[in-house]
Amino acid sequence: NLKRQHWAGVGIELAIVVLGVFMGMQVSNWNEERRDRALERQYLERLREDIASSMSGAQDGMEKMESQGRKATLMLESLRACRLDEAGRRADFASALYVLGRIEPPMLTRGTIDELRSTGRLGIIRSVRLRQALSNVVQEQERAMEVLGFIVARRSAQIGYVDARSTFLVTQDAGADKKRESDEVLFDFPALCKDPTYINAVSHLRQAAYVVVGQHRRLLVEYQAMLKLLDAELGKRSP
Repeated sequence: NLKRQHWAGVGIELAIVVLGVFMGMQVSNWNEERRDRALERQYLERLREDIASSMSGAQDGMEKMESQGRKATLMLESLRACRLDEAGRRADFASALYVLGRIEPPMLTRGTIDELRSTGRLGIIRSVRLRQALSNVVQEQERAMEVLGFIVARRSAQIGYVDARSTFLVTQDAGADKKRESDEVLFDFPALCKDPTYINAVSHLRQAAYVVVGQHRRLLVEYQAMLKLLDAELGKRSP
């Protein structure tokens, strides 16, 4: 048509070629967009699993640290009264002493978040609000871990002082909630209740336990808010 100067035919052939290229690009874009949306949903579902796991861990950690705080209060009451008459009270004191100073760190299950960051795929999540929330929750957990490091460093002298005045004969750790018998944790109670440094150390360790409780509680609020955002996004993008 070009040689014969059939311009109408040339125009039609050119239009067919351009339309074919355009349609091919559109199909390619549609396929890529569909793959991205499927991948986005997979990431959203994985993020939801991670946050749900983090919530469970924060709740469990908070309950354990609250239990430790209550047990430390029992220790302080007994020490200040300088009385531990009943066998049950002695076992309670032993149980409290066994877990005193343990830390349940505020954790975040962040495998999916780290994968999104390392692969540069964070932008596949279209919600700007959700991306910002993910960044905020990571920062909040990292700040909590920094505070935890400070607590661990600060309490080392107190836990060392308390441990040096106890003998643990437990052969198997059945968990922090198991009640220890008085013959599993040995201590000289009359001497301890007359030692102000020991009482002061117990009070500091109790205070540290409640600081960690506060960290877990704040993170739990963050995780709950994140879960709502994820549920909303998944609801918008139902398959």
